[in-house]
Amino acid sequence: MQPLIKAGICLTTLISIIFVLNKPIGSIPPLGKFLSPYTGYTSLIHSDKLPAGELHFDSLSEPVEVVWDTLRIPHIFAKNEHDLYFVQGYVMAFDRLWQMEFQTHAASGRLSEIVGEKAKGYDQFQRRIGMVYGAKNTLKTLSEDDEFYPNLLAFTKGINAYINSLSPSKYPLEYKVLDYSPELWTPLKTCILLKSMAWMLTGRSTDLAYTRIVNDFGMDALEELFPIFPKEYDPIIPRNTPFNFDPIQLKSPRNLYESTADATQFLPQPPEAIGSNNWAISGKRSKSGNPILSNDPHLGLNLPSIWYMMHLNTPNLNVMGVTIPGAPGIILGFNDNISWGATNGYDDVMDWYDITFKDSTQSEYRYKNKWEPTRKEVEEIKIKGQPTFYDTITYTHHGPVVWDHLNQTPALGKSQIRHGVRQTAEGRALRWLAHDASNEMRALYKVNHADNYIEFVDALETYSCPGQNFVYADINGNIAIWHSGNQPAKWDGQGMLIMDGNDPIYDWQATIPHAQKPHILNPKRGYVSSANQHITDEDYPYFLSSFFWMSYRASQINKELDKLKSADVDDMKALQFDNTNGKAQNVLPVLLNILRSEQLSDDANQWLSTMKAWDYQNSKLSIEASFFDTWRKHLEYETWADEFGQGDNQYLWPYFNQLDEMIRFQPASKWFDNKHTSKKETLVEICHTAFNQTVAELKKLDLTQREWQNFQGTDILHIAKIPGMGRIDLQTSGGVDIINATRLYEGPSWRLVIEMDDDLQPFGIYPGGQSGYPGSVHYDDYVNDWVDEKFYELPFGNTPSEIEGNHLLCK
Repeated sequence: MQPLIKAGICLTTLISIIFVLNKPIGSIPPLGKFLSPYTGYTSLIHSDKLPAGELHFDSLSEPVEVVWDTLRIPHIFAKNEHDLYFVQGYVMAFDRLWQMEFQTHAASGRLSEIVGEKAKGYDQFQRRIGMVYGAKNTLKTLSEDDEFYPNLLAFTKGINAYINSLSPSKYPLEYKVLDYSPELWTPLKTCILLKSMAWMLTGRSTDLAYTRIVNDFGMDALEELFPIFPKEYDPIIPRNTPFNFDPIQLKSPRNLYESTADATQFLPQPPEAIGSNNWAISGKRSKSGNPILSNDPHLGLNLPSIWYMMHLNTPNLNVMGVTIPGAPGIILGFNDNISWGATNGYDDVMDWYDITFKDSTQSEYRYKNKWEPTRKEVEEIKIKGQPTFYDTITYTHHGPVVWDHLNQTPALGKSQIRHGVRQTAEGRALRWLAHDASNEMRALYKVNHADNYIEFVDALETYSCPGQNFVYADINGNIAIWHSGNQPAKWDGQGMLIMDGNDPIYDWQATIPHAQKPHILNPKRGYVSSANQHITDEDYPYFLSSFFWMSYRASQINKELDKLKSADVDDMKALQFDNTNGKAQNVLPVLLNILRSEQLSDDANQWLSTMKAWDYQNSKLSIEASFFDTWRKHLEYETWADEFGQGDNQYLWPYFNQLDEMIRFQPASKWFDNKHTSKKETLVEICHTAFNQTVAELKKLDLTQREWQNFQGTDILHIAKIPGMGRIDLQTSGGVDIINATRLYEGPSWRLVIEMDDDLQPFGIYPGGQSGYPGSVHYDDYVNDWVDEKFYELPFGNTPSEIEGNHLLCK
């Protein structure tokens, strides 16, 4: 009997193990698949080994040669564009397939298919903001472009050729971890990726937050604390630049609409620290007499990286730089004759409208004081392991109704009723430029081919969204900046607040003509620059936005460029790593002068002496940078928390430049007073309180923890936040509103410096690696050099023989 019992136990155990290993546990995949030596993670050890010799494709008309250099950058040499884009798609998918597909799933609201119920609210929000709606409109325009669309189709075929070559054992690791399979690529997926980038760069709308402030504090408070043009700013187009054109005449309301809707910030927002730097100096400021261009976009830092380096060559094209995995061509880079970079323009191209429906069916809405029909789309959200969820989205002529009082999901948020029932509007519609049909890919295609300034400017005419400040330099000695995008022509302040969806005077009336967009060519000062600050001064006739980044980076860039008389590439590299803290330069002398040593403890007096000796550099070993950053946060809290709250019910706090101006010019401002005390506080009390709080906070840390490189640090997380697949606790310098704009989760996602000579000298780096395979040495092999503030010289030439590396012949 005993042997039979033991046998039964063993058999039962074996059956249980087999069952467990082949069933998912929550978000954990079936372990049998994951651990299998044939299809699991161990089969991927050599999956990113570069192909060698020859590959054969039915889709190619002529041979294509690919050379992977020592940085693993692919250099693709083709005889025609169809073959070029086909191989670009294949090579890109070889390195970044999972990233490409996962990002489109996320952008289009399909994450629930992969990770289950927990992503349902996120998916619903992505559907409601119209990500796929906008992508479909763009695809329709693209499909009518006889010149570029065939290239997109070839690119798509190349991606699918790689997908079709894979067996399950060769799927990238994340497919095994998350237990799903790749699906074929489509042109729509590429359009979705571009709309996702548009959301990242234009989605930080302040309309709802500003409306709430106006409702509870009044318009005067909004204008005082969030001025469109602050006291000090340094615009991209220098002040007093004449705008010699006749602007479009716009109709504006006599009295602004006042939304009675509670406008608590209930919408997800892209990362706050999205920005960039770019500049170009002319030959009059360079040692060689050649222009030098510099660019470093500040985006979220992830692995695999947002960027992928490539070099594309045909008899009519020779271009190199970075692109987004899933997008054809080169987005930022250079060719034989020109170079270009970009910073985010922060145009207000996302507006919100109160919508009144006739009844709960939402079949009609009020417009021009009449009932107009709505259009409805039923979104099918498939959920892994759960029944499908259906969401009906109502569309008005403004755009989709993102929020309505009948449907408030966790991701869409619930408006908090604080002062009784104020929710009179039954819905809120989104007007977003990214919904419109557009052809950014054609614009970038033409930029890739441009040989001179005129062709570059012509190329940008079809560029729509997100609005960008494109910096330009060429081998003919020209430098320029063009603010590009199909920005609506707005009357002053239009779209700062929630608008009336019934009154057509609040509709977008026109688009700014291309020739009237802010731009400057070869200025006398010998340089152009941008850092997400105000684009123009008050003289520009159109309203562009109520939010731009504070001018700390911009002013420091311009101050340093003004000093340069004989600059070289190394000077431009060094400027990208400038760690000067402009906030501290402005306010620290005032704050330190306020402090009285007799009112401070011994520890506090030691810090006072330390801060007086600080050089304002956020260098890696600086403890002063850590102290100032903490002091700044306490100053902001002591100033704003009593009026503007904190936590879930917090209003948008004024930006630091407003507190900066108050510290220097308005020390008796009413905003320093704490309304919860009987005493009338001023800057003096605020300064001492915040200083002592900072001393106490840093006392809890040892000396190493106080060093800026550890106090702030930088984490580069995996896109899907899978543990062990990112790089954390990186010891970096810089910080927010500093030229070297490295933060915890954001920072310089790509660095380029290039001198425009007949013999180009390009240098670049990004915080990642070319391979998307976590086990590859090329997954993150650039990261350490990026942290150490190094650049790579980028191999560039017109023939395969000029590039050293591994060769592959495709035919």
